[in-house]
Amino acid sequence: MNTFTLFALLFACSETKKKTDATTEPQTVKMPTPKGSAGITMLAPSTTKIASWKGGTLSYAEFSNEFMGELKQKEATYLNDRYTFERGALENKVLETVLAEEAKSLGLAGIDALIQQEVQGKIPDPSEEEIAAFYEQVKSQTNGATLEQVRPQLVMSLKNQKSQDVMMKYIEEIKTKYEVKLTLPFPEAARVEVSADDDPSIGPKDAPITIIQFAEYQCPYCGKAGESIDQVMKEYEGKIKMVYRDFPLSFHDRAVPAAVAANCAGEQDKYWDMHGLLMGNQRALTDADLTAHATTLALDLDKWNTCRQDPAQAAEVNKDFEDGQKVGVSGTPAFFVNGIMLSGAVPFAQFKEIIDRELQQ
Repeated sequence: MNTFTLFALLFACSETKKKTDATTEPQTVKMPTPKGSAGITMLAPSTTKIASWKGGTLSYAEFSNEFMGELKQKEATYLNDRYTFERGALENKVLETVLAEEAKSLGLAGIDALIQQEVQGKIPDPSEEEIAAFYEQVKSQTNGATLEQVRPQLVMSLKNQKSQDVMMKYIEEIKTKYEVKLTLPFPEAARVEVSADDDPSIGPKDAPITIIQFAEYQCPYCGKAGESIDQVMKEYEGKIKMVYRDFPLSFHDRAVPAAVAANCAGEQDKYWDMHGLLMGNQRALTDADLTAHATTLALDLDKWNTCRQDPAQAAEVNKDFEDGQKVGVSGTPAFFVNGIMLSGAVPFAQFKEIIDRELQQ
């Protein structure tokens, strides 16, 4: 069994096609520098002369000052990526150990047998309603096949989706049972100045913790991450400002229309209401579905539809995407907790670890 692949933390939708970087500089939220932070590791002392010519010289400080912002971003991205990899490898190592112990305690042959019994064997069969709804979603891709003709493939796909939820739940249960704790030190310099732009937010404007989320409505892991976010907002009520920014992946054709629908609902002070409906109904994102959601929220449909046709709305969504790419986002969901990056639908415990440390600064 390749346990690193099985238990990797990157429960996320990944982007492969990159869009052109934005030409305008985003406004940034200045993140506090942690005590004891070493800052950027310089290649040479600032006064070192690194170039000379007839009549002049150039010191390292004079040279590097021109791109210090970009250098900080690159180092923070590297440190975050390294930490994510190391933490994932560490968790996998620990999980291999405790899962092997669990399999032994149950008299099973090994981890494969354990997963088969406790995860694969407990994946519920999809309901007829789920199968029918899924068929309608993918009907245009079935080359005219009837629901009955593609039923086996639909059932398999739906069960594969559910297997992720069952697996994540089981892993959390195992970690609780065996009191798993990861204390890998977080690199203090791993921060990025992230643009909040003028995007929707909840929580106090002056909250000590700002979480900027990059996500989209068609990615199932973004919906799953909502559980951790809800727990964060409840656990740290009054201490968190949560900003939502759009990051529509190129292979999700309804991500941009859904984002525009939410932003236009925001023009009528119903952004978060629409946001909740979209995240809670990720398979219902057709134009008819979006209109149904708008009707449910009692929006002025004429104003809402006019807003959706405005090119500026799609441009705003694309700007979010470009700003996300600038700070190293390549998949959804991605979170920046006071500039510290978390990738994927990470559990509440990882948010708590960072938030508690930030509140002690």
